[in-house]
Amino acid sequence: MTKPTKLETAVANKIKKWLNTVQEIETKTLYFGLPITRLTSIKSLCKDDENSAERFALFITQKVAHQMNKISRPERFSEEEWNNDQQFFADGIKLMEEYIEAPSYENKQEMFKLLREVENSQGDDIRRVHWTTVHWVRSGYLLKLEYGLRCFIDRDFTYWVYKLAREYVEKDSGITSESVPLLLEIAEFWCQYYFSQSLTEKFPKFKS
Repeated sequence: MTKPTKLETAVANKIKKWLNTVQEIETKTLYFGLPITRLTSIKSLCKDDENSAERFALFITQKVAHQMNKISRPERFSEEEWNNDQQFFADGIKLMEEYIEAPSYENKQEMFKLLREVENSQGDDIRRVHWTTVHWVRSGYLLKLEYGLRCFIDRDFTYWVYKLAREYVEKDSGITSESVPLLLEIAEFWCQYYFSQSLTEKFPKFKS
């Protein structure tokens, strides 16, 4: 058996911590969610590796689009808004796939254009919350698409990978039982990316 590299060992340890978080949620009585900062380590998984950040962004964006396609239109969205949002996702996924296959300046410019359209669609509802101001977005779905696009076009892509993962996993009080399947999807992605193995193959002792 080949001895794992330092990188592989470090990655495996980070994924194990997420799996431990899952088991903690499933085996303990928790009155509040676990800190979402447990996802911060995701930044180091794509440090100096833009390709991994882009593939992760595409992976989550596809997951969110699939979620939208499975449900009926929420009442808070008009039919026009819902259709437009789904089209935003279709356009975003297409641009991400094309860029991963053949990066180009023109493609990235199209992402910038789409990002501006998404931001404009979210509106300019600024509210005062406690001692700060908050931009109240129209759609949490579109917020994830925005973060996904920024993983491709922003220099600080590790920051946006974390923001995307956090927005995808976090519930009202942090990482909760509702977060478990979403956190496992993230762990599965990185396990496949670095080891070309599923979670159960790489970590056979893990039970969820």
